[in-house]
Amino acid sequence: MKMLFSFYLLICSCSLFAQEKFQLAPPLLKYNSVFFSGKTALEIKFAQKGAVVHYSLNNNEPTLQDPVYLGPITISKNFTTVKAKAFGEYFLPSPIAAVTFIKEGIKIKSVDYTKPDAKYPGSGVNTLIDNKGGIDQAGSNTWFGYHSDTVSIILDLGKEQVVEDVLVNFLQSEGSWIFLPEQILVYSFNKKTNGFSPFGKDVLFMEEQTPGTKCNYQIIHGRYKTKTSKILISFWPVKKIPDWHPAKGEHAWMFIDEIKIY
Repeated sequence: MKMLFSFYLLICSCSLFAQEKFQLAPPLLKYNSVFFSGKTALEIKFAQKGAVVHYSLNNNEPTLQDPVYLGPITISKNFTTVKAKAFGEYFLPSPIAAVTFIKEGIKIKSVDYTKPDAKYPGSGVNTLIDNKGGIDQAGSNTWFGYHSDTVSIILDLGKEQVVEDVLVNFLQSEGSWIFLPEQILVYSFNKKTNGFSPFGKDVLFMEEQTPGTKCNYQIIHGRYKTKTSKILISFWPVKKIPDWHPAKGEHAWMFIDEIKIY
């Protein structure tokens, strides 16, 4: 009987020991901005002894077969997504840490824009084209914050260029009343008519809740390639916050920090 009891204790002890594995924390991704010109670099910080970080550049979840992080990673291609995950023999693998880098497109000479709210003035006149931003904090000085019914932004390219797509980066933090706009309308300048013609459209607003705070870039595809010297973007922020929100019926905020033309 004693032997049977001892055997039972041994099994219980082994089971308890097997359940004592802790999950590693996600690696820390360190970079200046998700926006860049030419090339940029990413560092990965992780200090747990006995663990290593594997990363991928193909948008797949990192595995033990992917490269081990040994030093700064150089990024040169547009929309490169880096995913990193920590592994350790006596630990459960960490959650994935990920970031997508966005490269500068057609050079923008100047920007004319609806004045943002005085509380969120960004970092000055070049806020939307300075390759700074992608920070998921409303208090960052990279954001233009708007609390108005419509917002218009005109991008002067300096000379006629072939344009296919327009990218706008938003902050989405619905718990802080910051929503994506209901829709985005894009127009291109037509030299023959001396006016703006419809180029593309995107409807974004959804009634469902999006939890958390994140940067969210949207690409508006043109209906066709067009040669133009100016792009006009018209935003329609959310005028009535949905019923599921504590501030239902109130006017939402819209935050923008970078625009790219391709």
